[in-house]
Amino acid sequence: MRTTAVIIHFGPTRPTVRLARELAEFPSITTVVVVANDLRPRPAELGDTAIWLVPPRNLGFGGGFRYACETHPAADCHVLLNNDVRLTRRTVDDCLRLLARPDVGIVAPTQVNAAGIHPGVDGLTRVFGCPPERRTPSDDPDDVPWANGAVLFVKAECHRQVPMAERYFLVYEDTDLCFRARAAGWRVVVSPSIVWHSGGGTIPSVGHSYYATRNRIWFARAHGRRRQVAMVVLWQLALLPGNLAVWVLRGNGLASARCFAHGIVDGLLRMPRTDTLLPDEPRPTRWGAWTVGRARRKAQPAH
Repeated sequence: MRTTAVIIHFGPTRPTVRLARELAEFPSITTVVVVANDLRPRPAELGDTAIWLVPPRNLGFGGGFRYACETHPAADCHVLLNNDVRLTRRTVDDCLRLLARPDVGIVAPTQVNAAGIHPGVDGLTRVFGCPPERRTPSDDPDDVPWANGAVLFVKAECHRQVPMAERYFLVYEDTDLCFRARAAGWRVVVSPSIVWHSGGGTIPSVGHSYYATRNRIWFARAHGRRRQVAMVVLWQLALLPGNLAVWVLRGNGLASARCFAHGIVDGLLRMPRTDTLLPDEPRPTRWGAWTVGRARRKAQPAH
């Protein structure tokens, strides 16, 4: 199985270089591709271990993945990765064996962080949010509604049929991909093999308040009913006082509230096609809420 690992890069190069070097040593990984969404030139310390792609603009998470797949299409499997993950050869091999099954389109390892097993793969809440409960560990592969995009093994045939959506830019593109893959008849499976996801992230906390708000509404519009869209909006408004208190404590209350309000408006009024980005992404730059410096100091995990 020809396997291309795709690392979506933004920010400091050290974790990306480390991960690319590790993956290049795995016998089951054919090619390592890095998509530099910050448009940074190839770092000298990377050597010849990976292909470094600088796209024409910041394409976001889903757009960066599609860019790598389209630039290097000769693969049977694509492995999508954040640069803040640590995984072993055994995990990669176990996930690839699962993906080789004819009806399996997407495989994710069991993600672990300092708090334990990552939540979320057992389903979404009624308002399309990630449930707070931690996933119950399993010794066997489990079919799931969706899996977190920090590490995803995606069969090339599946991705050609249902390519990852670009419009979300950041947040919910992994969930959307899994939902559309299942609707197309593919299985989404989580492996008991472990991967460590530190959740360092590169989304500024201010920008995250925009994307988490807007994209949750867009996801509801794409996969839910009108009543659920209304529930999502009302639920986010109900959580606003608590979120505002957190934002104030972080020192960015006004900026985060402004991004939240724009997220509500954009979520209800503007939803481009699946393969289209809004022309001014990342949108929070319009309100002075997205800078590299801030991204490094106050970040939320992308996935």
